[in-house]
Amino acid sequence: MGVYNFELEGENAMVGANTSLLGGLVAATTLFIVNMIFKNWMYRIPWFSKMLEGDAHLLVYEGKVNDANLQKSKITTNDLLEAIREHGLADVAEVKMAVLEVDGNISVIAGDKR
Repeated sequence: MGVYNFELEGENAMVGANTSLLGGLVAATTLFIVNMIFKNWMYRIPWFSKMLEGDAHLLVYEGKVNDANLQKSKITTNDLLEAIREHGLADVAEVKMAVLEVDGNISVIAGDKR
């Protein structure tokens, strides 16, 4: 219910009292253009992209957890272990590398099976 109310309030903020088709199209077009501008800036200006998206963080390397990056990323050990299990591995020792990507996903690369 909270998300629904937020969307309705956001819609009201964009179009105000104008509930016509034209008002909706103007709001949608404005969002589309602003998105294109931001994407273009992010592609052309590295510091702008880094400011908005941040960097990927190495969480595990060669079976060893990087606690500093876990804390910096505000990822709990349980969240990390869950991501490792979701990738079919049972233990951190089996992980060659785990990275918190800029989109929030945790990528896990398995180590060599010996």
